[in-house]
Amino acid sequence: MKKKRAVGLLSAMFVAAALPMVVASPASADQGDCQYSLHQAGYNIGPKVEAACKLGADFNPAAYPGCYWALVNIGVRPGDAGDACYAAQS
Repeated sequence: MKKKRAVGLLSAMFVAAALPMVVASPASADQGDCQYSLHQAGYNIGPKVEAACKLGADFNPAAYPGCYWALVNIGVRPGDAGDACYAAQS
């Protein structure tokens, strides 16, 4: 009987320890971080920047390059565009 109780207690402890890892939400990318990065670099934030940053916050392989080139095409310096798109992915 003690063996069953010990196994039950260990199982409950394992579930209690693993539950936060299973339930935790994934880190979310944020277009706001992208926009803030550009604002800090001295850029005005308008609809084109918002659209590029939103693109950068998507979870797909084309997100970073799409964000980067959209920003560069509207006149953002490449280094600032890279930093902003990286912020959107983080």
